[in-house]
Amino acid sequence: MKNDIAIKFVDFWPTFDHHNNNFVEALRTKFNVRVIDAHSDEIPDLLFYSRCGTKEHYKYKDCVKIYYTGENDVPNFNECDYAISFYNIDFGKRHLRYPLYKLYEFDMLQNPVLITDEEAVKRPFCSVLLRNTNNCDPKRLEIIDAVDSYKPLAYGGPYRNNVGGSVEEKIPFISGYKFNLALENSIADGYVTEKIVEPMAASTVPVYWGCPTACKDFNPEAFINVNDFSTLDSFVKYLEKVDNDPDLYLKILRSPKLNNDTSPDFDSQLADFLCDIAEGKKKHVIPYGEQNNMAWHNYNLNEIRNSNIAYKLGRALAKIF
Repeated sequence: MKNDIAIKFVDFWPTFDHHNNNFVEALRTKFNVRVIDAHSDEIPDLLFYSRCGTKEHYKYKDCVKIYYTGENDVPNFNECDYAISFYNIDFGKRHLRYPLYKLYEFDMLQNPVLITDEEAVKRPFCSVLLRNTNNCDPKRLEIIDAVDSYKPLAYGGPYRNNVGGSVEEKIPFISGYKFNLALENSIADGYVTEKIVEPMAASTVPVYWGCPTACKDFNPEAFINVNDFSTLDSFVKYLEKVDNDPDLYLKILRSPKLNNDTSPDFDSQLADFLCDIAEGKKKHVIPYGEQNNMAWHNYNLNEIRNSNIAYKLGRALAKIF
């Protein structure tokens, strides 16, 4: 007979489904899960929180808190009892690596866009979808310029858009091209996002730049890895070779996307991680000492940030400067 567990999600992004997600499914392998509405005052057994919203998680002190991030920020273990992120952090049993693409895009690999070999090699050259150009590693833009100097790119995002406006659905757009520039915002340990999954699901060859962990998550024979080359010139020359060699292109395109026996079983790991937490309900953040001082400081800063005081102060400073 399964035990009951009450959970709640706060500070997640607007499109996150609180009732149907991988965290709930993982806990349901051993528990009867009840999801408390985010607007309820009821205290859950487990509180999942992320990096968005108004930082509601500061209001919760009497439950086990689990932080989840899909971005390359490092979890703050002074605030959370446990964390789930991209990083390969060894912090006892308090952390698990579970990438964002597992929540959304990963299932699309099971049903990729269908395309014949003849159609695949006759597609236009390469697409790129880019929004973030200010808060990213400069190498990202250097790669784009290097590829664009060989052959013009199709820009489907806000950056340099040349396809008549930003595309609404990425997979159909990406599938219309032989290659897709799948470039992370930055390189950080374990930071592998949906950027490599989307072209694979679109039956397009990813041209990937990111951390080495991608070669553990996905078959390196199924994408072109910019980091395999000592210079951008040598990378572009290889890309040109693949572009002009249908057999080599199709070999990469048709390669299995996952490493058969070595790709991580993220879902089993998530179930074990969360069920162990639910069984023990052990808190690690202590309500005294320096941890308590930091929690008090952050809570009050957040209250000021969300108050009319911060708004009025901001307006006053704007008038002055």
